[in-house]
Amino acid sequence: MTSVTLRMLLGSALLVGSVGVVGPAATAAEALDYPTRITLSVVPEPGTPGAPKHVVLTCDPVSPLPHAQEACDELDLADGDVARVPGQTDRWCFTYSAPVTASASGWWRGMSIRPFSQVYQNEGCARIARGHVFDF
Repeated sequence: MTSVTLRMLLGSALLVGSVGVVGPAATAAEALDYPTRITLSVVPEPGTPGAPKHVVLTCDPVSPLPHAQEACDELDLADGDVARVPGQTDRWCFTYSAPVTASASGWWRGMSIRPFSQVYQNEGCARIARGHVFDF
């Protein structure tokens, strides 16, 4: 009876120990399996001067865009929903008229995001309206 109990304890210890080894590997694999890749665009409305801008934001790893880490952090707080990212409160937008459409589509942690599209007064307003998401 003692040898059976000892075997059960040893088996349990090995099982518990192996869970600790598998846990971190599964987390690393999940990061690779569920990437973030969001295409961002700021496009002047017809008749408005300026060139369209298109970039791809990645968060795992963070893309080399200006303010990419801030944008990823803000999207993390909003569960990848661009519409829920609050604007920058420490910057102002001058209200001259040169309308642009800011849009976003793609994947947040492997899940398709709700497409976002909004017309803003000008590119400067678009840059700060959704945190750092369109600040590229």
